[in-house]
Amino acid sequence: TTFIASTSFFLPASVNASLLRGIDGEFEIGDNLEITEDRPGTFLRALIDYEDSSHDGPDETFNIMVDDSIYEIDDVDDELKRINSGESVTIPKGVTLGTKTGKAKTNGAKIKPSKEGKKSKKKTKNLFDRNLEGRTEEQQRNVDQLRRHLSSSTLGDKSVVAVRVQTTDAVYSNTEAVLRREVFGIGEGGDQFNLASGYDQCSYGSLTFSPLASQSGSDGVSIDNGVVTISVDVPAGGNTDATVRNAVTDKIRATFGSDMQSVADYWMYCLPPGTDGGWIAYAYINSYISVYNNNWCNYPSGQIHELGHNLGFAHSGEGDAQYADQSGMMGYSYSNDEGPVMCFNAAKSWQTGWYGPEGAHGDKTLEYSLGDGCLVKTLSGIADYDTTSNKVLVKVVNPNGNGADIFIAFNAQKDINSGTLEAGNQVTVVQVEGGGGLVYSKSTLLGKLSSGASYSNSNFGGESLTVEVVSISGSDSADVKVYFGSSCIVTPPPSPTNPPTPMPTKAGQSGPQSASYDSGLGAPKCSFGSSCDSEGLLNGRGTINGGNEPNQPNTLNSCTDGINGSYHSDESIDKIVVAQTSGSGNDFTEGDDVTISATVWCWGTADYIDFYYASDASSPVWNQIGDRQQCPSSGERIFSASYTLPQGSIQAVRANLMYGSSTASAASCTSGGYDDTDDLVITVKPNQPAPPTSPPTAPPTANPTQNPTPQPSNPPTPAPSNPPTAQPTPIPTSPPTSQPSNSPTTAPPTKAPTAQPTP
Repeated sequence: TTFIASTSFFLPASVNASLLRGIDGEFEIGDNLEITEDRPGTFLRALIDYEDSSHDGPDETFNIMVDDSIYEIDDVDDELKRINSGESVTIPKGVTLGTKTGKAKTNGAKIKPSKEGKKSKKKTKNLFDRNLEGRTEEQQRNVDQLRRHLSSSTLGDKSVVAVRVQTTDAVYSNTEAVLRREVFGIGEGGDQFNLASGYDQCSYGSLTFSPLASQSGSDGVSIDNGVVTISVDVPAGGNTDATVRNAVTDKIRATFGSDMQSVADYWMYCLPPGTDGGWIAYAYINSYISVYNNNWCNYPSGQIHELGHNLGFAHSGEGDAQYADQSGMMGYSYSNDEGPVMCFNAAKSWQTGWYGPEGAHGDKTLEYSLGDGCLVKTLSGIADYDTTSNKVLVKVVNPNGNGADIFIAFNAQKDINSGTLEAGNQVTVVQVEGGGGLVYSKSTLLGKLSSGASYSNSNFGGESLTVEVVSISGSDSADVKVYFGSSCIVTPPPSPTNPPTPMPTKAGQSGPQSASYDSGLGAPKCSFGSSCDSEGLLNGRGTINGGNEPNQPNTLNSCTDGINGSYHSDESIDKIVVAQTSGSGNDFTEGDDVTISATVWCWGTADYIDFYYASDASSPVWNQIGDRQQCPSSGERIFSASYTLPQGSIQAVRANLMYGSSTASAASCTSGGYDDTDDLVITVKPNQPAPPTSPPTAPPTANPTQNPTPQPSNPPTPAPSNPPTAQPTPIPTSPPTSQPSNSPTTAPPTKAPTAQPTP
């Protein structure tokens, strides 16, 4: 069922839901060309979809890009079909490239993978290969053109031009003023729901599409507030949309310059009616051009869907129908001028990054893996992202690591998502084909769960997975359980009667430490401890899209990071931990054996990592630890290396993640566009002298040999032998004699005294 708008409400109509098509790559028409000698090109795959099933066109095409122009191959063998979209090929002599038709006639010649393409064939889900050693400058130019928008951010303000196309026999059915109102909501009777308002409200202002300011071109043609009329000298009738589109591209480049992206970030072509086929709209994946069949340029679902392709979003399907997921904008599209007002399904919402670490209201996403136990969570809808403290998205990582992950969300049917046409106020379970929800990958809606319902998959990466909905509170929230295995039993531990006594800190045991950024050194640093964890201070790389590294580059000597690519699609070092190899709780001390562990995101097997240490962080001299290690595949990986702490109180370790450096000599700082170098500083204690080789001869006794005597051997005498008199006698015992005993003699002395003393 689709809906047709009448002012601000919906009326159901018996009109088939309209399909849209997305084509990998960018487009630029070239001149007539006959290949006279072998030359490099790029292979592209396109999925073609139509308004209904009665079309007689191909569902899939195989193409080559030469000098920025794309041509459909008329004769494709099985070997060519196995090539990854975006891989380098060799176009042989004898192939003819048609200007008007956009066809490549092989004339019996065989287009083959190039040698460089065979070497660089990657195992990841990225769309395009990168430059490996041996690729020529011209080959790399073709690939770089395709990759130009692979890392286009889903954050920031983007400029848009809507092109009102006039051919020799027809014109897009609305005026510039109407087109401006329908795309940007600007002008009299401003449109309420459109490209600009839809992305702004779904992203909470993280991604906005604004009309390009007025700009003049040649021949009196000007862009006026995001809209321009382009006239081309070809008729619509009797021509394909490709013919008209190519003519429009040529005219724009002739009028405003050959580099359209230097003028505006995105271009919308509103073609007049009359071109061949039942097509309604299409866009180039990770590119900047979208094309609409007349009034389909007015409908917000078509606008949001096609710009979604430009941003790298694939289709959202259900069952065998690749567009049938109507819970979000990457399924069917609708001929409705004011709706349906909704955002994206769980997988695409994860890919946007709007509700994660870069979101306007913080990270409200959760990743769940095998071994994490039973997950019990209350989920809110994205319509409450700005106010809720609950999670709004859960990613269940596929145990086999192939990136075919599952995404869970509560599809709250209100506010910015009030018009969702499927699974309203239910828990949705969506799986992607690969890429971990980070890159272009089709998704399939697997479950629409009401309260009490569950979804089970007995072979999710070789494991049994169950999603149960315990309860749903209207459009506010849903309580869910997610678990691997046969059951989910959660018994909360009893609360202790008294709070636990904190563990005493032992001398020399400061415990695990979390780093903090040291502005003087320019890198995260830990104080004394038994381990040092950078936590989130290194997450991301440089200024890449969706993953700006805090305080980048986080290196002691200002070794800078590469800025190519996008977060968790391309390389990054996300965390470094240094810990005692033995697991000891002692603080880092000179001479200890320690292990460095780095959590990194690998792009593929062309990535390598080196580890280094420096004994003096203030003047680092880097010493390589062990051998260079290779990423086994794409995705998150943990690498480690061990060494012995040298002398030095403030030391540092370094991880250097490199792209395409399997044979390069050791270099602690590389300058590749995808390389990431990060440092972590640790504090180390000096090595104290060793304790005595043997203890004292005999340990001290626990108690004295004999207990002290409790009292003297003989008790002290209680008092003197005779008690003292109470007080002194008042008078002598006998009264004094009144006269001397004998009277003094009266006779003279017997002799006179001698004159001199005797010698």
